[in-house]
Amino acid sequence: MNQRFSFRIMWVLICWGILFINGYSQTNEFPPPPSGYDLYKPNIPHGKVTTVTYYSTTVGVDRQALIYTPPNYSEQNRYNVLYLLHGIGGDEREWYNYGSPHIILDNLYAEQKLEPMIVVLPNGRAMVNDDATGDIFAPDKVKAFETFEWDLLHDLIPFIDSHYPVLTGRENRAIAGLSMGGGQALNFGLAHLDTFAWVGAFSPAPNTKAPATLVPNPAAVRDSIFQLWISCGTNDGLLFISQQTHDYLLQYNVPHIYNLVEGAGHDWKVWKYGLYHFSQLIFKQTSSTVEGNVRSVIDYELSQNYPNPFNAGTHISYRLPEASYVTIKIYNLLGQEITTLVNEFKPQGHYEIQFDASNLASGIYLYKMQAGFFSETKKFLLMK
Repeated sequence: MNQRFSFRIMWVLICWGILFINGYSQTNEFPPPPSGYDLYKPNIPHGKVTTVTYYSTTVGVDRQALIYTPPNYSEQNRYNVLYLLHGIGGDEREWYNYGSPHIILDNLYAEQKLEPMIVVLPNGRAMVNDDATGDIFAPDKVKAFETFEWDLLHDLIPFIDSHYPVLTGRENRAIAGLSMGGGQALNFGLAHLDTFAWVGAFSPAPNTKAPATLVPNPAAVRDSIFQLWISCGTNDGLLFISQQTHDYLLQYNVPHIYNLVEGAGHDWKVWKYGLYHFSQLIFKQTSSTVEGNVRSVIDYELSQNYPNPFNAGTHISYRLPEASYVTIKIYNLLGQEITTLVNEFKPQGHYEIQFDASNLASGIYLYKMQAGFFSETKKFLLMK
């Protein structure tokens, strides 16, 4: 085999390997939260949950919502807002009663992993009798989940904006939900990117619009969305909804995180995991709670290793413009994973790691970094 032919084969293998790896890891791998992430800790500051009443011009009656204000909340500061939606069998208290969002968030604040935010837990069934009683699948009750779009936009958000010290830019407002609420979050958030820059869906239900209807203009979503999160359990009978949405977003290069929880069904494990991870990702591109300006953001960067070529050890550096969950993995040219160098949540900053390749044979290898929307693969040459 002549040298030119050998080089061509190697180059084809490199290109194929990169394509294989870029398609291979379609799902961001977020590990389970640490033990105790949802358990009450008495020796840390705690937020407060209160009930508010607002008048809905959409429905024509007073309606209620729960409000979580974070530890050390002060009227002198200004806050981001997360609207957190419940499922078809719940109401404004479902998250509080079964998902412990106040405890999860208190613990994350104690670890300094969150941007300051108020969380609004509304009743997403916008009708006069909005109780989760009787036949919850009755047509009028299902229709009320659609009607909530206008209650949210025309009544609830203006109430929050006028009664709490909040930042009112789209970059300061997020929407997320579980099951029926996950479908609402996708339907409402992606339809109103002038209102929401952060959208999260945990096990979205069949109320989720068909992908082409949900995202009729992929370029507009690419330009506007700050974070789009979809998660689901691998044993969830509704997984096909998340999968078809993910496939469409992938096809049209719309940045998003697609996270599957292995072995989980349509249950609180997925929903609490979703809140735990999503809450740490949102509002990272906004300023301090006082100034309200958007921070300048340095690009993500994965540097070429040095030295390269190398015969035993080499250094790989990377840069994060914001706190992100980072994975860096090594692959051979067949797309087979060799090892994982990084697999954890990292603060904003510049990092350098050392890779010991003493147990590998000479040849060309690939290393891939995934962080948020960012994904990049580079190759290096090991020569012994």
